[in-house]
Amino acid sequence: MPAGSITLAEYPADMVRLACTRCDRRGQVRKATLIARHGGKTALPDLRQAIAQCPKANALGTACGVYFVDLSPNKD
Repeated sequence: MPAGSITLAEYPADMVRLACTRCDRRGQVRKATLIARHGGKTALPDLRQAIAQCPKANALGTACGVYFVDLSPNKD
């Protein structure tokens, strides 16, 4: 687990909301569903990498801009 990261089990909401700073993609998944698929001990940076699947990042060879909306200081 990356140092200083929180786990999926520690995520503060029942719905995990994601958005991307590089495109208009947004989505949400129930935390319970993610825990069943990935495990509660999964670090959020690892989870983000596993589920983002950003087509623009892959096409452009750049990093994905996906972030956890409920953990952002500028919540949408």
